Amino acid sequence: MFKSLDIYLLRQIMPTLLVTLMVTAIILVLERMLRLLDFAVGNGVSTLVVFQMLFNLIPHYISLALPAALFLGVLLAFRKLSSQSELDAIHSTGIGLSRFIRSAVLLGLLLMMVNLILLGYAQPFSRYAYRALLFNVTSGVLESGIGEGVFMDLPNGYTLRVEQSRGAGRKLYGVFAHQQKEDGTIVTLTAKRGELVAGGADRATSLRLYEGNRSEWSPGVTSASTVHFDAFDWPLNLEDLIRFRLRGGDERELTLSELVRGYVKNMADEQGGSPTGAASPEAPPEDRVTPAAIAAELHGRIVFSLSILFLPMLAAPLGIMTHRASKSFGLVFGLLVLVVYHKILEFSEAYATVGGVPAGPALWLPLAFFIMATSYLFLKTETIAGATPMQRLEDRWGGMTSAVAKLISGFRR
Repeated sequence: MFKSLDIYLLRQIMPTLLVTLMVTAIILVLERMLRLLDFAVGNGVSTLVVFQMLFNLIPHYISLALPAALFLGVLLAFRKLSSQSELDAIHSTGIGLSRFIRSAVLLGLLLMMVNLILLGYAQPFSRYAYRALLFNVTSGVLESGIGEGVFMDLPNGYTLRVEQSRGAGRKLYGVFAHQQKEDGTIVTLTAKRGELVAGGADRATSLRLYEGNRSEWSPGVTSASTVHFDAFDWPLNLEDLIRFRLRGGDERELTLSELVRGYVKNMADEQGGSPTGAASPEAPPEDRVTPAAIAAELHGRIVFSLSILFLPMLAAPLGIMTHRASKSFGLVFGLLVLVVYHKILEFSEAYATVGGVPAGPALWLPLAFFIMATSYLFLKTETIAGATPMQRLEDRWGGMTSAVAKLISGFRR
């Protein structure tokens, strides 16, 4: 009987979970697809490349949609069971809420493992593949020509814009060129016309500008130096531009194993007193990211995945409703709690990444508070007879809003 009861609860949860997961992922993908299509149309990029980039974003969007899908699936399942008095019949047989929710918690454990795999291994590689495609697209646009009226943000600090473009993007008019170097120096060029010129034994491509000005500003200098030129060749170094960096330039591109390895190494270096210096491009990925960023990313992934395990214990009390309770209060309150909790984790991780606070307390304290609040609400719902805690909260909210409404109407009179 118990196994049949577990299967019955899962059958109530799974349709809503799958529909929510699919709809949420589609909405997130469509929002990004509109931006990528706009970029593709403005730069003459193939639509096939856009769909390749979207495919690489699927693990990221699924990991975002999984918590909401599980939460809504459990909440709506318990709301249906309580509204049709099936939950009362189950309780009358001596089966408590802790026993009845066991299959939902096991489902949360499974989804937690799936999310950890997505965050730990699938998403880092797909994110790097997405950025590599974006890099190749922007570099390819430069090689094939420059479009009109578009600020082209190219790798290594290049930005180009032209008013008019002719000859398949090789003849340019009203040129603005900008480059920010690694030492902070900013070079700006403006010219009436220009052209992309490929020449020399190394086939290096240059931007040849005519009748313009070149300004250069360096940090610590109060004014920029400006010179006028009739003709100026600006080497673009396409050989460097079309070669994308190795994976690991961002902590979000590191796998879970690399994060753990880097975290352990950084802890050992701190205890040994050896400073962490700048790593070479050929170094392991975890050595090319700051220790604070590695710690924040590692703790953030683990905390985010562990939170999924406790979502059924939050959703079940919010879904249980009496006949005089409204159908939307628990749903709205639960979604508000999830959004606030997610934003707190995002802010804590971002602040810890820049070294503002230690990553451990900044991320584990919100999780501990979330677990305690969820456990308290679940135990109160199970042990207290009569109105549930959410029903009492809704009654207090209704009384407060009624008092405010009467006060406002009294001021109007």
